[in-house]
Amino acid sequence: MNTERSALSSINLKIDNYPAGSHPSLVRCLKGVYNLRPPMSIYQNISDVNDVLCYLKKLSPVKLLTLKDLTLKLAMLIALVNTCGQSSNSAVSIHCWFSEVKFQVCCFFDGLLKQSGPSFTVTFIELDAYPPDRRLCVYTVLKEYLSRTKPVRKNSQSKRLFLSYVRPYSSVSRDTISRWIRTVMARAGVDTFLL
Repeated sequence: MNTERSALSSINLKIDNYPAGSHPSLVRCLKGVYNLRPPMSIYQNISDVNDVLCYLKKLSPVKLLTLKDLTLKLAMLIALVNTCGQSSNSAVSIHCWFSEVKFQVCCFFDGLLKQSGPSFTVTFIELDAYPPDRRLCVYTVLKEYLSRTKPVRKNSQSKRLFLSYVRPYSSVSRDTISRWIRTVMARAGVDTFLL
């Protein structure tokens, strides 16, 4: 209905000395429509993140995980702690700086992000260790992932963090990482939660 209102406004039609799209009767009508049918959230069922965290705790110890499970766990943990958004996960570079004193890792982005612009650029994210529960520690999982994928990175020219867990171990797109996150959510029995 707002599209039709815009169309009326664009033809410069006047009714009772009011532009047609701003006529008081039309404004009142659209307010009534809004009251009868208010906009609804696209997220109807939002699940608890604790369900996902409980599933991630089961994926331990990290040394015994398959490369697939280790990759899925790392992708989900970074998605949970990354404030830049899910689309930036594919741009995380293998150039990481580990601080053994603060138990923190600084991961740099390879290229520009979706939200980057001339006045705002994000170049890195900081991922802190989580000492209360090592099963949910992104620092520990990332160190294991980098050591486990180091042999296959020699053949790969990619500087991206996430590689496919099957041959030829090439870098993956953000759609693949989103699919991995949905896989973890499905395994945890979760439909949707806000990242």
